Amino acid sequence: MKISFNQKLNALSRAFRQRSTLFAILPWNKWSRFIAGITLIIVSVFSGNVFPEDNQQADIQRTSKAVKDNCPEKRDTDGIQKMNFVIDFSDYPGGSVHEWLKSKGFRFHKGAKNRKLIELSAPDGALVIKIQKRVRGFIFNESIDLKEFSRVRLEWGIIQYPKDASFERKINNEALMVYVFFGSEKLSSGSFFIPDSPYFIGLFLSKDDEINKPYKGKYFHKGGRYVCLGSPEPQKTVITEFDLVRAFQTYFKDEAPIISGICLAFDTSSSGDGGKAAAFIKRMEFLCK
Repeated sequence: MKISFNQKLNALSRAFRQRSTLFAILPWNKWSRFIAGITLIIVSVFSGNVFPEDNQQADIQRTSKAVKDNCPEKRDTDGIQKMNFVIDFSDYPGGSVHEWLKSKGFRFHKGAKNRKLIELSAPDGALVIKIQKRVRGFIFNESIDLKEFSRVRLEWGIIQYPKDASFERKINNEALMVYVFFGSEKLSSGSFFIPDSPYFIGLFLSKDDEINKPYKGKYFHKGGRYVCLGSPEPQKTVITEFDLVRAFQTYFKDEAPIISGICLAFDTSSSGDGGKAAAFIKRMEFLCK
């Protein structure tokens, strides 16, 4: 039986009313079919239950041989990690924050476009995302094509955690999720209604989730994981490092392809207190040893 596009959207809408949680976006103008399926992914990619993976916690303090081999010309004899790519949010020159982010290669999708629900500002050398109501949104950057990397270092923090949000409690919400996308190979979503996606790892801060434990959403079990990097007190700036290559090998049993995109996402669609939350990020560095 042939299923129309409208029927698919209706089915996705019903699924969201039953249980709505975290979801992501495929920021890939490079591949037109990805863009064609972007709306479906926004609606439903990560709704549903979450299943923690046992015995697959990424060791973010150690550098594997594969990490070293991934960046041969960046190494030196003193073992110092070198920055290969940086996004600095401390250089706001004034004027429109949206235009400033666009100048860095970012684009806005879904709730991130709604300035009544999302307040973006850049005081004190940081991009601040303030969420006023229950909403999901994405600020994605598809201009990245990073072949050499080992770790990502984030300087960021939480101003207000979403009430009740926790992957452990199956309320998959967050004030800020940093997604890193890998390669262009599309992996099955696990659902007929949801387009396939490249590999991704989502990094977030949470006061109630286990640090360094990879979580799965309802979909994209083959190629998607979510990892809590810390539980800082509100207003406190923290610097976290995460070994992307080692984590990719552990989670997906393969060598990490290139980094092909990043996304700053937020989701308070299932949170208490009307979905209010806020977070900030100062700097994102991709390191190569």
